[in-house]
Amino acid sequence: NLLFALSRSSFDSFSVSKYFESISIKSLFSSLRRFSFEFASIIMPFSLDMSSSKVFKDSFIDSNSSWISRKITSYEKLQISANIVVGDSSNQISDNLDNLIKQNYKYIFITGGLGPTHDDITKQALCEYFNCKIKLNKEFYAKLKIILTKKGIKNIKHIKSQCEILECSKPIINEKGTALGMSIVYKKSKIFVLPGVPNEMKAMFDNQIIPKFINPFFVLNKKYLTILTTGIYESKLYDLLKRLIDENKTLFKVAFLPNYTGVKIRISLIKESMLNDDLIFFRNLIVEKIKKYIYGFNDDKIEDVVVKKMINKQLTIAVAESCTGGLLSKKITDVPGSSKCFLGSIIAYDNRIKENFLNISKDVILEKGAVSKEVALLMANKIKNKFDSDIGIGITGISGPGNLETNKELGLVYIGIVKHNIKIVKQFNIIPQRDIHRKVSSHTALNLLRIMLEK
Repeated sequence: NLLFALSRSSFDSFSVSKYFESISIKSLFSSLRRFSFEFASIIMPFSLDMSSSKVFKDSFIDSNSSWISRKITSYEKLQISANIVVGDSSNQISDNLDNLIKQNYKYIFITGGLGPTHDDITKQALCEYFNCKIKLNKEFYAKLKIILTKKGIKNIKHIKSQCEILECSKPIINEKGTALGMSIVYKKSKIFVLPGVPNEMKAMFDNQIIPKFINPFFVLNKKYLTILTTGIYESKLYDLLKRLIDENKTLFKVAFLPNYTGVKIRISLIKESMLNDDLIFFRNLIVEKIKKYIYGFNDDKIEDVVVKKMINKQLTIAVAESCTGGLLSKKITDVPGSSKCFLGSIIAYDNRIKENFLNISKDVILEKGAVSKEVALLMANKIKNKFDSDIGIGITGISGPGNLETNKELGLVYIGIVKHNIKIVKQFNIIPQRDIHRKVSSHTALNLLRIMLEK
């Protein structure tokens, strides 16, 4: 796998070393061409606010170029070998594009600079480079006017420029926004020009670029796969799988990738001659040994898995959250189709909400504490009854750094689940850093629900 990231920036008072000017870099790319890989590159033009340059630049790169890189490198014999950040300068865009075209890059992705403001100059720079004019995509423009008018947006003059593309290009329809993308075939390169807004760019990439320009010519890399586990430590997983790993160490590589919400087990083929069926066979051997800890594979999300199970079983759910502050509800409702199972939730952060909206006795809260197994179970049962759902979940805990219940540890959390007549409540001690505590608590609640649904 070959990945070579380069960046070039020139913004007023500071600059980074020029791109492609050293002999060693040119030599490296010349050497890379000897392999049977096709190469892609990303160019990202954007304006930089000097007061927040690092934060803006880092987040921009992370949300666009990293995402595109992951998509591209998931295919066999297709790699990203240049990642270029340029300022709002026609010369910089043209110079970098020219360098890449001369080196016969198969794919070049340009993101950003398609907006209606004065500093969105990508189209103008490309017009100058390709020596062609701008044309209006009348069909997209007409549809966009209708959509915006129906939404009550009267000032739509600015959208006309976003419906214009180069005469030498074909449109890439933007289903999430107003700026049209473009595809250009020039010499040996296919050039894609996309908006910089991440959700717009991703939808255009997934729905149009991948099916039309990538899938017909490249095969997804199936030489590795990932098993997703939760509720078990890395060391325990290794103990359970050690013998199996040792017996197959000449055929398969096994990597344990722990994070706060679980451990990913990545297995890959060592020998090129082996088939994907061999990988699946070995995966199944692992699954048999640790099945109860596995919630999915590869890019699965636990909320997707749980929502699918609830819909298949025709079950409904309601949630009462305290320390997670609505994150569990958000995770569930992030899943398309979750309205078929999710009825609603209450964020019972303050004890008065627990008392007045969930009808939990003040005496219980005073005696047992707001963070207790009794209150968690009552929250689950009360929300279930209030929403008339099949399942109720209650979460209460201490995320830190403060602690109103001084006799209890920071990081303590109780999760209660009620399904029909089945009631469970579990205690956990999670890292008392607020963001981590919320994420792990909501993930753990989903996993407890998954286990319940599988019984």
